[in-house]
Amino acid sequence: MSDQGELYEKSWILYYILDRYIGSRETVAVRRKLVVVGDLLRDAPDRNVEHFTTGSRAEGLHLFGSDLDTMLIDKNVIVICPKQELSITLDSDVSVLVMRDANCRPGYVNLKRQPLGQIASSYLQQSIVAVGDAELISSEMYKRSHAKRISSMISSNIKVHGPAVNVKDEYSHGPVEFDTVISFPCNNWPLVANEWVSRPRLHNWPDKALINQIAQSGCHLVPVGYKMSSGQFLQWRISFATAERKLIHSLTHVQCLVYGLLKYFLKQISGMLEQMLDEADILSSYIIKTVIFYAVESTPESIWQEKHTFLCFKICLKILINWVNAAHCPNYFIRTNNMFFGKIHGQNQRKLLDFLTDLHDMNWECLSVGTFIQPTIGERIRSVREGELEYVLPQPTRSERQCDMEIINIAFSLTQSFDELPLSLKLLSGSTSDLDEFLGYFATVQALSNTGMKIFGEHVTARGNKEKYKSLRKCKNLLIPSSTVSTSPGLLRLATYYHQTGNYKKTLDICNHMISSPEIDLDIPSCTDIDRYEKLFCGHGYNLLRKCKAFMSDINFSKTVLPFCPSQLHQEIMTTVDKLSVDIPPLPYAVFLAFLCYHELGDNSMCDRTLIHLRDVTCDRNKGGGENWIVYNLLGICYEMVGDTLMALKEYRQSRDVRQFNQGQNTVEERIERLQHLQ
Repeated sequence: MSDQGELYEKSWILYYILDRYIGSRETVAVRRKLVVVGDLLRDAPDRNVEHFTTGSRAEGLHLFGSDLDTMLIDKNVIVICPKQELSITLDSDVSVLVMRDANCRPGYVNLKRQPLGQIASSYLQQSIVAVGDAELISSEMYKRSHAKRISSMISSNIKVHGPAVNVKDEYSHGPVEFDTVISFPCNNWPLVANEWVSRPRLHNWPDKALINQIAQSGCHLVPVGYKMSSGQFLQWRISFATAERKLIHSLTHVQCLVYGLLKYFLKQISGMLEQMLDEADILSSYIIKTVIFYAVESTPESIWQEKHTFLCFKICLKILINWVNAAHCPNYFIRTNNMFFGKIHGQNQRKLLDFLTDLHDMNWECLSVGTFIQPTIGERIRSVREGELEYVLPQPTRSERQCDMEIINIAFSLTQSFDELPLSLKLLSGSTSDLDEFLGYFATVQALSNTGMKIFGEHVTARGNKEKYKSLRKCKNLLIPSSTVSTSPGLLRLATYYHQTGNYKKTLDICNHMISSPEIDLDIPSCTDIDRYEKLFCGHGYNLLRKCKAFMSDINFSKTVLPFCPSQLHQEIMTTVDKLSVDIPPLPYAVFLAFLCYHELGDNSMCDRTLIHLRDVTCDRNKGGGENWIVYNLLGICYEMVGDTLMALKEYRQSRDVRQFNQGQNTVEERIERLQHLQ
């Protein structure tokens, strides 16, 4: 085989490995769609914050350790450019801030408060710093206030990193880490980035329509200053996060996979870089994103073909090497902003340049470097060439399974507390695909169900039995549609309704069905569960609505639905803050609800049997137990109800000692103190 023939063959293999490892064209499109719909469903018109998802998953990529981060856009604040006209009244409830030159590196500004509108929040008020006759907003103070608010809601490792508040949970069923950035919107394109709009582009990427769309969408200001500036705590960075997502979504699939390969490559060498340079993030994922933007802009689309996958990767690597050699990495939107300034110089520059050059010269072998992800891409290529085709030819149903899992996970997680019926109906009525229709319908039935839970308490104040009956019937009718699409939370909510209205037989029927059902718990799916799902539901032409019935998720209660919840759980629910909820795994809750029914019926024998069952479930991680404080609380409550104070105390102490993401919501200490006083 000629050298060129071998290059093409290996590049095709690399393409298919990346297609399977990072995501097929269809899978990437689905992920991006889910992100857009997810942001839509999170943003009710009357809420003060808009969600914008960032990170690799928002880009449609899936790599080991992929991030799903969020930029929160404060809609009570508007930033304007100098001399910009703004029609706003003095009594408006929107705070107006104006960009001011910060006399430092391009891309950083001060924000000066204008005497228009009101101060939107206490966080903004507390961040005002008087500088001469101006009131500036401190990025550091504002960011710390945001971090403090998050810390008050969850029990986890929280640290401030750059403009973001980083939340890390090592104790749940799977490690969780994400960044949250609070930002202010600016509807105008900043003057410092005008060169990007008018830049000559030989290869028509991005095209004029996308450039205009991006420029008209403006930018955002995020709370971080330039580290080498004496005034960094008063500085804000101009963010182009929304523009970046649009640009990534406009890439061809080959370009997208090469971008994913660059991110993989960075993960593989990150440990070596840290050891060599004593700095973990000297090459960040943002630098990699900048590389792919410049690479696509400066090359013809015809080169981005499957047979040139490795060549395109090397073009990108060469761009990075040239930047390191020059100690200059131009920001894609603000070319005068050198993102290597103050970072890459002297001995570190020489070490990094030699390291990257050596990797480039290794040719294909550079894909075998590193241990972060195993086996390496290089090893996978060799395996395929030796006849092991599993890396490039997955089972026909595997891609379907992967898409289904991502869609159904998002559907359940986004709509647990969703009650914005107009939003879901808008999504449903405007649906143009099966995915749109499924998400719109699922969100609609969840909104109806959540509304039903909220109005349950109205029957208490209704006049006369007829009005009470009508109120309860309305609640039940709102719960029923959701019960037809999922056992949990849907059917379990209906069981809770029956329990709260004294219909213990129907409650027990549902709980017993739930206990014996084979549905997969989305929060703790096992490999066996997922394989079983693929065998039973993939490749058979089933629609998403039928497929989602194979899954269940936590049932959750917040203060807004307190009358709907069993009174035994009111103590836990009352302490939740803002819109947070108490999330209970489905199987433990079904057993707990069955116990409450038997207790109300005076069936001591079944109480004992159910209590033993709940104890077994509490110890079983695969059934929602294990290290989960709310499940220990359920068991402790049951022991209390049968008069076994010692066992109740034992379970409550177990609950207290659990190291879990939301342990801050746990009020079990109050239960322990109360029982100790009774002894």
